[in-house]
Amino acid sequence: MAFLLLANAILLVLGMFLEGNAILIVLSPLLAPVAAQFGIDPVHFGIIFIFNAAIGTITPPLGTVMFTTCSITGVKLPDFIRAMVPFWLLLVAMLLLVTFIPALSLALPAMVF
Repeated sequence: MAFLLLANAILLVLGMFLEGNAILIVLSPLLAPVAAQFGIDPVHFGIIFIFNAAIGTITPPLGTVMFTTCSITGVKLPDFIRAMVPFWLLLVAMLLLVTFIPALSLALPAMVF
């Protein structure tokens, strides 16, 4: 549990400053073996990883989707951030649910395979 909380915190903070693909390329080879050693399912950890990267794209100060949305819609950045806070809190709550209830992220793969 502590490793998952730490990984979530690290990935959320890095997601604020880096693009999701860069984080994935650099950190997945480092964190995936550690997660496997703790007995965390690789699919579950991958979903947590991608979920963190998605949240990071809308998080200030350098969220790429945040800037793209503001430039396309013409909404000012402070207005977007104020409107995004409830959704961001909901996404973080969902991230914690997926993190600590693995059945949420593993149910569909279990049905397919």
